[in-house]
Amino acid sequence: MRKSGQLLWRTAGLLSLLSFLLFATGFVLAMNPQQLAPSTASPPVQKEQPPSPLPEKGVHKVVALGDSLTRGAGDANGQGYVGLVRQALEKKSGHSITFTNLAINGQESSELLKQMSQEQVKKLLAEADLILFTIGGNDLFRQTGGLYTIEKEKVTTALNKLAVNYEEILKQIRSVNKTATIVYTSLYNPFGNTEAAVDTIGPVLDWNNHASQIASRYPQVFVVPTYDLFLRKEQNYLYTDHFHPNADGYKRMADRILQALE
Repeated sequence: MRKSGQLLWRTAGLLSLLSFLLFATGFVLAMNPQQLAPSTASPPVQKEQPPSPLPEKGVHKVVALGDSLTRGAGDANGQGYVGLVRQALEKKSGHSITFTNLAINGQESSELLKQMSQEQVKKLLAEADLILFTIGGNDLFRQTGGLYTIEKEKVTTALNKLAVNYEEILKQIRSVNKTATIVYTSLYNPFGNTEAAVDTIGPVLDWNNHASQIASRYPQVFVVPTYDLFLRKEQNYLYTDHFHPNADGYKRMADRILQALE
């Protein structure tokens, strides 16, 4: 019985030692995987650098499209995020930038598409180096059955329609301009600290995710998130209408866009 017990302990000890050696060997190889490679192995292939967000020639013409966010509603300084982005790019490049703001207060995605069918708008887009736009807030937030109440069926319909229009907007831009950098600024939730928070968080996040997925199908299209910039900070960064950003809110948006363009 005693010999049997000793044999059992020895066997267990041997298995433990083998397990430790295997673990130690795996750990060393994980820390220094070159030991597995033959001495004549070729050096790792360098990954290509991602393309620069902005054209090599620099930005000389900027066109802005969309709704009141691109128009700068709520900014007492009259700049909005597009004005701040333009200023920063001019300061960085040392030359002036031709800037055209075609945004219209209250515009929805279907109305933006109609505007883009105009020949003068097509011409401006074709000549742009950088195109900035916002759209979707009016499509979603007008689907209310009253103050701070949301009719879910209407929101679902609006989301589906917005997705179709948003992709068509990108297609039309690319049909007249193959190379310009396009920046879409996605939605924040202005109702995050109201009774409508529960009903609006989901649709806004769903849309932002969908917008990013659609944009990924097109070259040089960047979707810049803003949701976190206003989350639980509504009192600090929204205008008195509790819908548009104030001057500080627009600055946060501009800073985020400039980060994406670096």
